[in-house]
Amino acid sequence: FALNIPYYTHFTSPIRRYADVIVHRLLQASLDGQAAVESFPLEQHTIQSICDHCNEKKAASKAAQDRGDRVFLAIYLKRNPLRSALGVVLSVGEKTFTVYVSSLGVSAKLFLDEHNDTIKAEPYLIRNQRGIKLTRKGGGSWREIDIKVFTKIQVSVHCREKPPIDVTVKLEGPWTGE
Repeated sequence: FALNIPYYTHFTSPIRRYADVIVHRLLQASLDGQAAVESFPLEQHTIQSICDHCNEKKAASKAAQDRGDRVFLAIYLKRNPLRSALGVVLSVGEKTFTVYVSSLGVSAKLFLDEHNDTIKAEPYLIRNQRGIKLTRKGGGSWREIDIKVFTKIQVSVHCREKPPIDVTVKLEGPWTGE
């Protein structure tokens, strides 16, 4: 009704989304028949360029939103660090592994270089499966952990101390279920 046309397909408000205006015009031309399609005022390559631009802007907007969420979580963790949480290993590199912390819905790389004073790391590769054998230096509640995909570990989650602001994960030991 707002567009004053008899047929209307709703995606989102076309006033806010240029991509939807283009889609509505293309749909209308399709409904009006072959002559309307052939006389459409935009060439196919121009429509493709508009669509590519809209998709790039949407992706950039999503990335900015995700980064903002991560910064706000980091600021929260600066005041309220998470001392103990379940972390699940998602991927393993030679000197890093990615940990997913389900209680926060966040994943972060754990850099073993940041743990050199407390942990000895020995990367290995068996049948194209990468892993890292971690041995704790000195005393403590655990001695070894074999890190591979889906290993459950105990982590603490903090705000990164150096710029850029971000969430950082520290290995605390094997997951004990606590």
